Amino acid sequence: MLLTLYNCLSDETKKIPFIEGYWEIVSVTKDQIKIKDFKISGTIDYFKINDDLSGYRKKVTPRFDGAFEISQNQSNFNLSTENNKLWIIYSNNGVVYREEITLANNTSLIISNSNGFIYHYKSYEPLIFN
Repeated sequence: MLLTLYNCLSDETKKIPFIEGYWEIVSVTKDQIKIKDFKISGTIDYFKINDDLSGYRKKVTPRFDGAFEISQNQSNFNLSTENNKLWIIYSNNGVVYREEITLANNTSLIISNSNGFIYHYKSYEPLIFN
C-alpha cells in the first residue's frame, strides 16, 4: 500500500525525504563551467525538514571525535512544488529568495539558484580516526 502511495507522488515530491541530513559540497558550476572544486570542505550543510515542509539549513563543522560544532545562524525555509519543480523558499529579514532542488537521492544533492549557480553536494561521510 505504501509503495502504491509513493508511486502516486510526483517525481519532485519523491525528492523530499532525501534532503534532510548532512551534505558536503563537491563543486559549483555556472553555464556548464566548473567554477570551483572542493577537495575537502571545512563545513557541512545540515538540512532539517519538518512534517509541514518547513525547515532550516545550518552550517556545521565536523570535529575529530565525530561530533559537530553547530553554527548559531540558520536559514529557515519552506519546500514547495510549482510547475513540476521542487523549491526551497527562504525568507530572511524580509528578503525572499528561492533555490531549485534539481536532484536529491541517497548520495547526491544538486541545488540551483536564479543567478545560474549550481551547487553539487555529496552525502557527508564522517571522518574516522583510530
